[in-house]
Amino acid sequence: MKGLTEEHLEYLGKTGREAIKTSRRDLPIVLSQNKTGATTVASTMLLARAAGIPIFVTGGIGGVHRGASECVKSILDIHKTLEVLETQGVTVTTVGKTRAFPAFYTPDSGFSSPYHVESPLDAAKAICKQNEWDAP
Repeated sequence: MKGLTEEHLEYLGKTGREAIKTSRRDLPIVLSQNKTGATTVASTMLLARAAGIPIFVTGGIGGVHRGASECVKSILDIHKTLEVLETQGVTVTTVGKTRAFPAFYTPDSGFSSPYHVESPLDAAKAICKQNEWDAP
C-alpha cells in the first residue's frame, strides 16, 4: 500500500495553509528543500505514475481561466478547458445518467461531455481498453 500514515495525515491537517501549493514545476524545489507541499492534479499524476499508481481520483481539475489571453481570472472557462483537453488527447467522460459536464460546485456547467458511460463498470472497461495501448 502506498500513501500517508496517520501521523503524516495529522501533520498535513495541522500544517494547513502553510503547505506550498505544489505543481509539477514546484516539485524539485519543494522536495530538495524538504518543504511541505499540497499537490495539484498535475503533480499528483506525476508522483502517482512514479509510484506505480495508474489511477487516482480528484474532486476537480484546474482549467483555462476566462480572459486568459489578457490576464488570470478566478473563474474558469469550461469551453476552453475542454478544447485544451481535446488538443492534449485526454479522454473526457462523464459517468451516470447524463452527459452534462460538471462545474466545480454544480453538476451541470451548461456544456456536454464528449463521452459518457452509464456505470462505473463501463468506465472501467474504457480505462482497460485505454491501458491496452498505454494511451494518455
